[in-house]
Formats: sequence, C-alpha cells, structure tokens
Amino acid sequence: MYILAGPLAMLIRPIYDMIQSYGWTLVIVTVLINLLTIPLTVISQKSTAKTQQIQPLINELQRKYANDKEKFNTEMQKIYTKYGINPMSGCFPLIIRLLIILGFVGVVYNPLQYILRLSPDQINAIRDAVSAAGGKITYQVQYCGRPEAIDYITKLGKEPINFNFMGIDLTKMLSENMSDIKIWIIPVLAVLATVASSFLTKKMMAAANPNGQAMAGGNTMLYFMPVMTAYFTYIMPIGMSLYWFTSTIINMGQQFITNIIMKNNQKELPLTPNDKKRLESARQKASDPNKKIDEKKYKK
Repeated sequence: MYILAGPLAMLIRPIYDMIQSYGWTLVIVTVLINLLTIPLTVISQKSTAKTQQIQPLINELQRKYANDKEKFNTEMQKIYTKYGINPMSGCFPLIIRLLIILGFVGVVYNPLQYILRLSPDQINAIRDAVSAAGGKITYQVQYCGRPEAIDYITKLGKEPINFNFMGIDLTKMLSENMSDIKIWIIPVLAVLATVASSFLTKKMMAAANPNGQAMAGGNTMLYFMPVMTAYFTYIMPIGMSLYWFTSTIINMGQQFITNIIMKNNQKELPLTPNDKKRLESARQKASDPNKKIDEKKYKK
C-alpha cells in the first residue's frame, strides 16, 4: 500500500542508527531526497519556460478552434513537436513527490516495521500488550512509544525509537491532542510554509505571464494547498507535519534559486519566421482584444 516505504526505510535506518533521533532523521532524509530530485525540477522548469514562450500561440489556437477540440489538439501537438516540448515533463516532479509522500506515510505510520525491522509476530505481540493495558491501537505509530511497547522492544535487545523532537512527541496527532500547545507548533509552521510557497508560486507565474494568462490555476492552488495541508497535518502524526514543513521550505528555496538561474540563462526558442509573426500577433491580440488581426498573413 505504501509505495516506496521499503526503499525509503533503507535510507532512513542507517541515518537513524547514527544520530538516534527520529525527528532529525526525517529532516536529513527530506533534504537528501530533495537534493536528488533537483535534476527533475530543472528539466521541468526548462519545459515550462519553453511552453511559456509559445503560450500566446496556444491561446490563439484555442480561440481559433474554440468549437473544434480535435483540430485544436492536433495543431497544438504540432507546435509542441516542432519545438521539442514535452507538456508532460512538468508533471514528473509532482508524480515523484507524490510517491515520496506515500513512502514517508508508510514509514511514519509503521516505524516498528520500517525502522526497527520487527517481524509481524513481534509487532502483533506489542499491539496485544498495549491493548491489554488499555492503550489505543488504531495505528502502529500511536502505540510504539507506549511503556508496554518500550518494555517489549527492550527485552528484544533493541533500543526503542527516540520520537522526541525539541520536546515534541512526533507520534502524536493534533486531532487527538488539541489541548497540548506544543503539538500545534509544527503543523502551524507547515501550513504557514505552504501559504508562503503558494504566494511565491503565484508571484513567479505572474512574472512569467504578464498578460494574466494561466493565473486561474495559480489562484486555485493559492487557497487549495494551505487548506489541504491544514487538514492532513490535523489528522496525521506530527512526524508527517515535520516532513511537510521541511520539504516545503526546501522546495521554496530550490524553486527560487532555479528560477533565477533559468531567468539568467534562458534561451529564446528558434521560432520560424512565420511563427514569430504569429506570436507577435497573438501578443498584440492579448494586449488589445479589440484590435483586428489579419490572419490571412500567416500560414497554417
């Protein structure tokens, strides 16, 4: 169910064994994974930059073939093929991030399995001991820090996981500990980081689309992402909130730096003379919708 949980645990375990801190292990692993995915981000942003250059052409095709979706898709694909643009490349980082999130969910919810590598029988024995003592056993992460679990793990000759992170128990869930002020800290930081990231993304989209094109999606994400983050940090263990906060901060810095690099090194697409004229025409049309353009001047 938890994609990449196993491979991710192979990276998490040796780091945890060295520093013996569950929280700092999540932070370090998140940093490492984001560094490894930088090439994908660069590829995605290069594709996005190319797409932005021809966006007025796409918008003009959309206007021209508003009632013929098939023709629009055919003409749009011709443009993408002509200039070597893969519209799906922008989705690759999102897909990778989703898989990584699912991996982290698996590890965070099942630390006895993925970090301590206990067998199913041993985990069941711990669960039964906690249940007999009246402890909550909905999720593995909720009982692996209980005294009964710690005693059993110690008897196995293993060191119990250190879930304390700056005085915060990362196994706790905000939804079940609303009165504990410390539990609020990391989820609130995660939401604020997401808000900041959404504003940064919107600002970059506005700079790349001075005519206001493609801003509707940015406005939607501006509100959707913080709300989604608030919900998940409310119902999930604080360990996931720590991952989300760390990942968002790193992605913001990565996005900001790569955007500057791309802006300073961006190359103009080698447009054909005819496409240059069409592009200029489309830009004029976008800036002045009432201006009539003689489309007969441009070839298909």
